[in-house]
Amino acid sequence: MGKYNELISDESLWLSATPTEAALSLPFHVTEAGHFLAQNGYTVKRDRHESFLMLYTLRGTGTIRSGETEFELAGQNACVIDCHIPHEYFCHDDWEFFWLHFDGASASAILDMLSPNGPHSVDMSRADGFSDIMPQIFSLIPNGDIESCLKLSGKVHSMLCILTSAAIKTERGNAKSGVKRDIDSVIEYIAENYKDQISVDDMIERIHISKYYFIRIFRRMMGVTPYSYLTNYRINRSKELLRSTSMSITDISEECGFLDPGNFIAQFKKRTGMRPLQYRRDFS
Repeated sequence: MGKYNELISDESLWLSATPTEAALSLPFHVTEAGHFLAQNGYTVKRDRHESFLMLYTLRGTGTIRSGETEFELAGQNACVIDCHIPHEYFCHDDWEFFWLHFDGASASAILDMLSPNGPHSVDMSRADGFSDIMPQIFSLIPNGDIESCLKLSGKVHSMLCILTSAAIKTERGNAKSGVKRDIDSVIEYIAENYKDQISVDDMIERIHISKYYFIRIFRRMMGVTPYSYLTNYRINRSKELLRSTSMSITDISEECGFLDPGNFIAQFKKRTGMRPLQYRRDFS
């Protein structure tokens, strides 16, 4: 269910696409897109829509509501909202913006990286190439052939990567002074001590932020929790030993900081899809 008051000028562009089976198999596909010149009173309100939505303001300001979150989307700012939950966007004055409904196997994952704490406005004024991608997407939508579907998926991916990178850079800039240095210090500590039984408390002994804030900002900057980063580091070191030595699984397990061979095998299979000996055979 939805309510629409589509007050847009005649110069507005509105494109629709019905994804083919080939398009649906790709990481991203587009269902609708447009370049709207909206007028006072323009409103879109939905309980649910089967897609994700990117909005990018060129001129004026729009108001975005997604679930319990509300924010303004001013010029050269962008956002992505999950349309599977109640949402609304509208303007009180003229609002010129690009918009794109998309979905795909990678959509939810990249949205989690972009907005782990909910949708928000991201300043794109210093993001090279971002505003140029949308016209390229518009030109590909009407074609519908395999090559265009592949290019379209790639363009959406590029757009979302630029947007996510800008969001993370902004958060880094807003973080407490020295946080990047603290994260680098912990990464260095892990590289030097991964063979030992170290905990998150051990990691933060040398830095000066709270444990909760450290875990949150580490995950935001590195894409994983500190403990997962440590485990992945150990797995990567074990791969080197499996490929380049004849050490036993027990010895490699101990060398890389795992509690016992069984835990090592389980963690290795969980992260690589194969057992250590299979990995050794495949890469020997």
